[in-house]
Amino acid sequence: MRKTSRALTAALLGVAAAAMSACSSMINDDLRPCTARYLVPITFTKNILDADAFASQVTGVTLYVFDANGQLALRKTESGAALSKPGYMMEVDLPAGTYSMLAWCTGDAADANPAAFAIGGGERPASVRELGATLPLQGTAPELYSDKDIVPLFHGTASGAVCRTGDDGDVVLPTVDLMKDTNVLQIVLQNADTQAEMDPQEFRVEVTGSNSEMNYMNDVTGTTAFTYLPWSVRSLATENEAGRADGAATVNSGMMTETTMGRLMIDRQPRLKVVRTTDGVTIIDLNLTQYLCMVKGHYQGHWSDQEYLDRMDQHTIAFFIDANRTWYTAMGININGWRIVPPQDEEL
Repeated sequence: MRKTSRALTAALLGVAAAAMSACSSMINDDLRPCTARYLVPITFTKNILDADAFASQVTGVTLYVFDANGQLALRKTESGAALSKPGYMMEVDLPAGTYSMLAWCTGDAADANPAAFAIGGGERPASVRELGATLPLQGTAPELYSDKDIVPLFHGTASGAVCRTGDDGDVVLPTVDLMKDTNVLQIVLQNADTQAEMDPQEFRVEVTGSNSEMNYMNDVTGTTAFTYLPWSVRSLATENEAGRADGAATVNSGMMTETTMGRLMIDRQPRLKVVRTTDGVTIIDLNLTQYLCMVKGHYQGHWSDQEYLDRMDQHTIAFFIDANRTWYTAMGININGWRIVPPQDEEL
């Protein structure tokens, strides 16, 4: 019995020692509760598929946590393999309190030399209001422009994150759901006669805007006028039909440009323009966001125009060009694969 009692005592002491090593140190002879592991889920469901695309699109996260007094409690960044797994959550070390959170996140750009939105406030912003985003522009006023691909930018917030004294184990805080702030616009110009050649230098594609600045709440606050220019311009080839005199296998009968822009706002009315470079004549001039929203009903018609623009991050618009090198409106416009007939409205 004595040996059994000693063995039991040793076992109990071992359990107690293990419990003490897993928890905080003793203060005033009272054992404090085990430290909780606080986790912040970060998702990206505000997209056209209405499904979480975080793992496939986000490659870098910076999370800012502010306490009830508006003071920065934590800034943490993370990237790499952990973000590519479904159900990503960032672990944060926080004392008891109530917190609000803001995340600016990034993805991978398509081009090797992209521009990037700069986030204000540095590593220790004095307040959340400093955490705006600004796109660097090139040129000098009034001829400012952006002609580079842009690193994908995402924004999200959450409030009411409560950490309590006595919390133990894994505690999941409110989810930060992201919205994407960058958009890729592909413009296709196609000769109506697919056997006629088109030189990409014949036309210049541009989008006028004023959306190079956003505040910490993701509102577009910029007022500086500038121009988005393509970072990619290339020819589009069609197969040569039998009987063409030069016998070429393909014909460069079209062109495509790619332009990356910041958050599109329905009330900012950015304009898409196509200029014929031989004489400087603008052959296409339309309200970009109004046209983009014309195909909203093919996706989720119950969304507002602004929500549709915030969810759809890539758009392709195709125009037909006639023999006079102008827009052949009778053939309509193709937007994201949907053909529409443009309204006869000069304001567009």
